[in-house]
Amino acid sequence: KIAISAITAGVIGTIGGYYAGSTTAVPSVKTETIERMKTITVTETVGRTSTIPPKPDKLIVRAWGGGWQYALDEAVSKTFTKKTGVKVEYDDTEDSELQAKLLELIPAGKTPPVDVNWTISTNAYLESAWGLAADMLSDEIPNIEDMLLQAKPPPIQGYKGYPFVNVYSYTYVLGYLTKYFPEPPDSWWVLWEPQYEKSIAMYDDGIGFHAVLAKLAGLKIPEELSPEKMEAAWDLLRRLLPNIGGLGEDPDLSMWLIREEMKLEVTIITNILEAVRHGAKAAWTVPKEGVEMHTDAMYVPRNLPPEREYWAKQYINTALDPEVQGKWAELLGCPPLHPKAPIPEYMEGDPAFPVKEEYIEKMIVIPLDILVKYQKDWFTKFEEITAGIA
Repeated sequence: KIAISAITAGVIGTIGGYYAGSTTAVPSVKTETIERMKTITVTETVGRTSTIPPKPDKLIVRAWGGGWQYALDEAVSKTFTKKTGVKVEYDDTEDSELQAKLLELIPAGKTPPVDVNWTISTNAYLESAWGLAADMLSDEIPNIEDMLLQAKPPPIQGYKGYPFVNVYSYTYVLGYLTKYFPEPPDSWWVLWEPQYEKSIAMYDDGIGFHAVLAKLAGLKIPEELSPEKMEAAWDLLRRLLPNIGGLGEDPDLSMWLIREEMKLEVTIITNILEAVRHGAKAAWTVPKEGVEMHTDAMYVPRNLPPEREYWAKQYINTALDPEVQGKWAELLGCPPLHPKAPIPEYMEGDPAFPVKEEYIEKMIVIPLDILVKYQKDWFTKFEEITAGIA
């Protein structure tokens, strides 16, 4: 294993540069929620005294299941529990469902059901802008200071510190069963070939595939990603419908490869690694048109008791530790965002992992403000077009 070089750190930091200085207005939530939120301000973090709050019996972390939860548990949670003695349990509620719960509970002054929310960065940005996240100052999560720029969100009104932190980057690659592809497919257009009827799978909201559709349709990225300009991309999706055999979440995408029920998938490498751990003969590739690159984040919801808020922040600080970042990266298949984290050997020489400058050209990077503005619309349109596919 090797550590990220200073040059590499700069490269990955450059990718994340769109986080800094984003001024696009945050989409508002529904009217009744806005009215409830008008009286709420982001509070000062509690428990910042010389006295460490007592330890709770456990922390509850919102997680994705399957290989995602496995990697989080092995790398982050076990390290945290060994260091603190605090047990970690998981809530696998889908992130959009938890968002709705938080919007209901926190404005009403009620305690949220989780202590740490591990979610996609666009959700973290929105939920922070809505005042759902507790403020995290640098002295509470000191490992943030050494993280790459991409780990640090843009300033959000009402916060003195960080409302959330991005914990790693990842790409949505083209996964495949090697028995059907002696050589990796070199283009996304393979998905439309008629011999793959009902043999392709992807996420049920199309995440990771929207910008690929736009690029294949000849649209300019990010200039032509607004809903009214995306029709050519949606036409491509309609043409693809006969070949889509499965729409699901991370555990589904792994299981379909294990059972050899799908030959091609638009997925994250984590799910392929999980399938391979269970015996699947599967691999991934970066088609010549490129792949989408994103980040995931963690934050502490507001309204937690002081001791749970304090130790939840300690959990996030553990997730930012360079050694933990390296182990997490190895198990998860997602490049770390700490410049001193060890890079797994299997990531070297693979453009699916943006750890070298020449790999950046293979990335389709959508600015965070564009994701925040349009991603929900893309989800809705994708689900509308694919309705009826199990």
